[in-house]
Amino acid sequence: MTEPIERTVRALLAELVPSSPSAAPGQNMLAPNARCDAGETPLWRAHKGPATLFVHGWNDTHRIWRQFAQDFIVNSRPVLLMDLPGHGASKSAAFGGEAAGQSVYTVCKAEAPIDAIIAHSFGCVATANALKRGAKADYIILIAPPVLGWAESKRRTGVDPAALERVLEIVAAAGGGEIGPFDFEAALSDFGGKLLFIGSDADTVCPLDDIAAVAAKLAGAEVCGVSGLDHRELCLDRIVLANILAFLGYD
Repeated sequence: MTEPIERTVRALLAELVPSSPSAAPGQNMLAPNARCDAGETPLWRAHKGPATLFVHGWNDTHRIWRQFAQDFIVNSRPVLLMDLPGHGASKSAAFGGEAAGQSVYTVCKAEAPIDAIIAHSFGCVATANALKRGAKADYIILIAPPVLGWAESKRRTGVDPAALERVLEIVAAAGGGEIGPFDFEAALSDFGGKLLFIGSDADTVCPLDDIAAVAAKLAGAEVCGVSGLDHRELCLDRIVLANILAFLGYD
């Protein structure tokens, strides 16, 4: 390989290991006495009762929800905030979709009943895997779910094909296989509650049209499309929050 391709390969491989900000006590959204870990999963609760669980995405922590969760909290709606394995305050060495799903399942079991789960990006994979394990919630909101998978997303953004092919070879040799799309249809087909997909026409990581195509295969699933927001802005926008509150039946 040429040096430019080698640099691209190293950069792509680095993306496959989380590097989210640390979550020192002073950086957490809630006070230390709000912490109520579920097994090895760092967890914080505000208010008693059936809660809304917020699940962040790759290379983020529970602090991504500072706009949405604070709205719930100031309106006395119970909230659970967690850091996924390998992220934030988590000390877990495992960090893939299965480990993340187990973490969400553990939280749901420990804190049941769960009213709603609001997840972003990789957190949507974690949530879907938790539901496959038997996690229960009445409402599921998936913001920018990665329906393309990492490899296809990289292809569409114009990553050097030779570099991407080398990364996939390395991952396959390590037993990971191609990093393909997650099967949301299979994971959510037995979900009996209300399901909302949210995407943006400006999100190049998880395109709205592809999200809508997956949602169309799930009976009763709703789709909320917005304009002009990038992948991460979807978790911070007040209009997105307003749509979520309407879906949940909050005034």
